[in-house]
Amino acid sequence: MDIILNLVILNLIFVGLAHPAQAYLDPGSGSFLFQIIVGAVLSATFAIKLYFRKIKSWFKRSPKPTPHDEQK
Repeated sequence: MDIILNLVILNLIFVGLAHPAQAYLDPGSGSFLFQIIVGAVLSATFAIKLYFRKIKSWFKRSPKPTPHDEQK
């Protein structure tokens, strides 16, 4: 836990010491950002599709045993 806290503090120091950037964003930057967002949404959708049964089983109730099941 101390390592994570130290990393967070170190990152805050670096952000605080950063100088303003004189950067140029070309028109391709917007399409690149759009591709990242679409890719993240599609990959999340695919992951949910793969694990849908496991996710569904979390919310499913287990069947109650019947007297017939106890005799077996």
